Amino acid sequence: MHEESTESPPSQDEARPVGRREDAVWWATRVGLALSSVGLIDGLMMALQRKVADCPDGKYFPEGATDLNCYVHPQGGLGTAIAALSVVLGILVVFCSMAARASLEVRPPSL
Repeated sequence: MHEESTESPPSQDEARPVGRREDAVWWATRVGLALSSVGLIDGLMMALQRKVADCPDGKYFPEGATDLNCYVHPQGGLGTAIAALSVVLGILVVFCSMAARASLEVRPPSL
């Protein structure tokens, strides 16, 4: 009642394309992480950029202060949002890479 499998284990030639596909997944992962890093750096630069502004009436400066300027961060909210989105995108790239590599593993046929 037990039928023997006629399938043979994958040969070296059959396993080779999987290696090439896995290399492609690694390259895509690196490119995705590089692009999300660029977005993170750009977002942080936008958030940290500041400009001198008029101080509001009643502004208190501590005793001994030498810088009597007030600053605003005109793109602080947008820069923070871009940085946060870039971090989430980087996490998504890593998770998708893990899933893709797991699906490319060569498994011997079950007996």
